[in-house]
Amino acid sequence: MDLNLDVEELIQLRHLLHENAETSNNEEKTAKIIVEFLEDLKPDEIWSNQGGHGVIAVFKGKEPGENIGFRADTDALHIAETIHLEYASKTPHTAHKCGHDGHMTMVAGIAAYLKNNPVQKGNVYLLFQPAEETGEGAERINKALKDLDIHLDYIFGLHNLPDFPKGKILSKSGTFAAASRGMVIKLFGKTSHAAEPEFGISPVLAMAKITTQMTNLHKELDFSSLALATVIHAELGEIAFGTTPGYAEIRVTLRAMKDEDMEILIEEAENLARKHCEDEGLGCEISYTEIFPSTENSEETVNILKQSASSMGLDYVPLEKPFKWSEDFGHYKLQSQTGFFGLGSGVECAHLHDEFYDFPDDIIPMGVKMYIGLMKYFKVI
Repeated sequence: MDLNLDVEELIQLRHLLHENAETSNNEEKTAKIIVEFLEDLKPDEIWSNQGGHGVIAVFKGKEPGENIGFRADTDALHIAETIHLEYASKTPHTAHKCGHDGHMTMVAGIAAYLKNNPVQKGNVYLLFQPAEETGEGAERINKALKDLDIHLDYIFGLHNLPDFPKGKILSKSGTFAAASRGMVIKLFGKTSHAAEPEFGISPVLAMAKITTQMTNLHKELDFSSLALATVIHAELGEIAFGTTPGYAEIRVTLRAMKDEDMEILIEEAENLARKHCEDEGLGCEISYTEIFPSTENSEETVNILKQSASSMGLDYVPLEKPFKWSEDFGHYKLQSQTGFFGLGSGVECAHLHDEFYDFPDDIIPMGVKMYIGLMKYFKVI
């Protein structure tokens, strides 16, 4: 199907975004590039600085209909560019090694298509969302949509998937990607001279018990699906051979395929930490960061994805199991019907977050095609 798209122009946009990679909450130049590209395509309205450096654009139809949203994540990673590219990242120790430059380009491709194929019914919203990697952006864009009095009936998003053939559309009902969050446990004791540890309250024993038992927590509980508590960092006292430590900090990634399992995991992890702190006479403070709900699809949205792919001559492949990584797209299910799918980026493509990864330009038209298929399904075009 000839989409009458300037694919080379989209590729140039992708390369420009790649050159100007910015990490979570720093996507100012990225947003400017997106706005400048959109302005030439004449959306009905563009809102900048949404949820940080987010951008929202709308193409309005002439007749009443459903509000359909398409989301792209805009942040890059703290990974240095080590491969030779004509469009290599100019930002030190920062590069698009997850493909968000490609994700933005495909959603921008919707705007390019709508310039020549106006929306007829309902409205199409394009969401360029910051801070996906830290789990903050989707929640903030949700708030921005509320503040702008925008209700989306459906919102769709994708992630490119190495290890799968190029251009395949992949999804499943239920959980697509796991819920996760970073748990920070602070242990407060009392320092003393290392020769007189009896006068202090050292967190060392509690720390050892917490890290050991936390690692095995998933084996001791009955979860409906995979759940993990992974200790990723621990810090105890200072490097001072004359001092018994009085403070420790443990960081744990909690991960579960279902939100209800995550709630159980949180409760048990907190109980474990507080018990050992209490047993050792320590103060305990627990906080969370990088919160990702599970990304889920209903049977309805999966059927929509299947039909849309078929209508555009794209191959739909059902996934057998969810991914263990997380995506903050799950926040959108609190406000809208959500549909999330994968786009195969090639069996030879380097893995996500790998220093040798680079988004393959030749799948850009396939992603735009899928988005067009979804718009056709809802008869907005």
